Amino acid sequence: MAIQKPRRRNTVSQAKNLMRRAVAEIVDPSPTDVGPVWDYFENHCAYCGAAIKRAARIGHIDHATPGGGNHLGNLVLACPRCNGDAKRDEPWRDFLQRTVQDEQEASQRAARIIAWAALHPRNEPRRSGEVARVLAEVEHLINDFAFKCEELRQCVRR
Repeated sequence: MAIQKPRRRNTVSQAKNLMRRAVAEIVDPSPTDVGPVWDYFENHCAYCGAAIKRAARIGHIDHATPGGGNHLGNLVLACPRCNGDAKRDEPWRDFLQRTVQDEQEASQRAARIIAWAALHPRNEPRRSGEVARVLAEVEHLINDFAFKCEELRQCVRR
């Protein structure tokens, strides 16, 4: 008899995060070709150095700096462990120091990430007042969504 996995539950926080990512993708789209990330890091995790198989799609493209944008210079190759719970929103330099015990190796990996970012600087998008207004309205809607979900949760509990 096959063991069934428990049904994955989605939280309101996850929904809010997904909504914010969708909005960010509109105003700061991800590059359509991430091949250069794979090539530059030679199919190895930028953090721990683990080999990653591109064909198996087990590698991930990680935002080196959360909130730093979707531009190529903020994207690095990460193994599933480093891209998952191990790093989360921790600054990449802190994570690298914690992950790589050998100081010289950590320094070399940091230099490689810094060089990658320097090769692909962010072109700061010019946003109109209208874009800023709509972004603020969307953020308000996301917060309203969370508020209404909590209100619904309370109604269901009664």
